[in-house]
Amino acid sequence: MSDEEAAPAPAARRPYLRARAGRAEVAARLRAEYEGDRTASAARLGQRHNISRGTVQRLLAEAGTRMRRPAPPSPRPATPAELDAMVDAWLSRRT
Repeated sequence: MSDEEAAPAPAARRPYLRARAGRAEVAARLRAEYEGDRTASAARLGQRHNISRGTVQRLLAEAGTRMRRPAPPSPRPATPAELDAMVDAWLSRRT
């Protein structure tokens, strides 16, 4: 394994996030994307644009974005053992 393969490339600097005009432009684009896509989250936008979730949230707040509440977690499916236990409990009540 060479040195190039072992070490990941350092993160590129983002001077456009430091300059007020560039930051406002990025915030406006993120806001449009967030509001246009109901499935977009700060985490997904961060992954898509290689920016941290916290930075995305800050930029959305600076752009005046009203944040959506996170979706409730979907229930996980029961395991076969849990299904067997539910059936056994149901059958034991019937007799």
